[in-house]
Amino acid sequence: MILKIKNLKIPDIAPLNFEISENGLYGLIGRNGIGKSTLFGILSGEIGFSQGEIENGHVAYLPDVESFEESLKMHDYFKILKNSEQDRARELSLTFGADKFVKKRIDQFSLGMKELFATILSFSIDCDILIIDELFSGLDVSKKALVYEEVKKIAQEKIVLLTSHNLKEIEHFCDQAYLLSEKGLTLVTNFDEAAKEIGYMDVFF
Repeated sequence: MILKIKNLKIPDIAPLNFEISENGLYGLIGRNGIGKSTLFGILSGEIGFSQGEIENGHVAYLPDVESFEESLKMHDYFKILKNSEQDRARELSLTFGADKFVKKRIDQFSLGMKELFATILSFSIDCDILIIDELFSGLDVSKKALVYEEVKKIAQEKIVLLTSHNLKEIEHFCDQAYLLSEKGLTLVTNFDEAAKEIGYMDVFF
């Protein structure tokens, strides 16, 4: 699979030229409001664009854990998945310990439970490119460790784009990281310099 962006224009950012040609886990960092979610929305087809070209396959992206219908339950959402995806969702629910609340209404979920549900749903969808946008911040340490182990497995088979305000996680887990700024997308070679570019508070909190 390949992800190729050519001369893509996002407001207030220089045209983006970017290519990933190998499966793996790729971090994408940038200060709040710079346009990461806009870029992800364009890649997933949820947001249109007037300038540039994109070459990619099927993208799985869940932009907001608050977008679920709160009167429904996890297994209600699982029912809309393909059979193979449903099997995967049930398997991950057991792996992550989410089977304990699979029949609870979503309005009874904590933030961590919503994030775990969103993670399971995203990981279950058949896709070429998986986008994970600040999805793990509410998970406890043990759950987050399990999730990252699964992410590393998924990244062997597809391109995974990951954002996190925890720069240490990006540095530790990702094969490569890119900084989105007014200048465009640039490869991160020095995380200390990247932290200064983003701003300390944005990176760690």
